[in-house]
Amino acid sequence: MLENFSAQMTILIIDDEAHIRATTRLFASEIFPSAALYEADGVQSGLAVIAQHKPDIVLLDVEMQDGTGFDLLRSIEKSEFQLVFITAHNHYALNAFEFSAIDFVVKPVDEDALKRALERAMVNIRKTNEISADAALGTVLSQQIALLNENLQQIHRADKKIALRDHDNIYFVDVPDIIRCSADGPYTTFYLKDRSTIIVSKTLKEYEVLLTPHLFFRVHHSHLINLRHIKLFRKSDSDLQMTDGSNVPVATRKKDDLLKVLNT
Repeated sequence: MLENFSAQMTILIIDDEAHIRATTRLFASEIFPSAALYEADGVQSGLAVIAQHKPDIVLLDVEMQDGTGFDLLRSIEKSEFQLVFITAHNHYALNAFEFSAIDFVVKPVDEDALKRALERAMVNIRKTNEISADAALGTVLSQQIALLNENLQQIHRADKKIALRDHDNIYFVDVPDIIRCSADGPYTTFYLKDRSTIIVSKTLKEYEVLLTPHLFFRVHHSHLINLRHIKLFRKSDSDLQMTDGSNVPVATRKKDDLLKVLNT
C-alpha cells in the first residue's frame, strides 16, 4: 500500500557530502522505486530545490558548508514536508532528537533505518492528507524544531520538554509533569500531572532508555515511574503510591534496586 502511495512522492536529499547523497539516493530508489528523487548540497541550493519541486519528504543534513539544517528550516515560511534529519551526532544529541519526536537516521546511512524512517514519513503524509491538516503541519514542525534546538543546547537539563505523538496530535510535555508510564503491548500510556493521559505507539522500553537519565525508574515490566512523584513506598506490599493517588506494583527483583536509588 505504501509502495503505491509512494508513486506520487517527491523526496529531496540535502547533504554537503556527495557520497552520503549518493548512498542515500541509491537506498531511497530501492525502497520506493516510483518516487521522484532530487539532491542539493547545502542550505541555499536546498532552498532553491524546495521552492521549485515542493518535496513531500526532506532528508536533511544537520551541519553543512554554508550553514545548518536549522538555518534552512528558519528560512522557510511554511514547511509542508515531512522531515528526516541525517546526522552524525553523538548518543546524547540523538536523545534530543528522540525527545523532540523528530525522525533521524545516523551516518553512515543504513538502508533498513532509512526504510523505517521513509515509511513513517509516508504514513504521516497519508494521515495529514486524510485530516486536511496542511496548515497545521508547518506550525507543529516549527514547535518540534524549536524544542530540538533547546534540547540540543541543554542536553542534561532535568526540566526539559518531550514531544509525545499519538494518532492525531503531537503534545509538548514538561518531563517533570510525567507521573508515570505504563506498557500495553507496543503502546505506552503517559499519565500526567494534570491527570490527562497520552497513548503513544512506542514501547515502554524505548522510553525507559530515554527517561532513565531524568529521574525515571522501571519498577515493573509494565511500569516506569517518575521518582519525583513517589508519595509512599509500602515495602511490605511492594507497591508505590504516586502523587496522583495511583498505585504501582514493584516487581520483587526491582525492590532492592529501587531502595538503593531512593536512598541516594
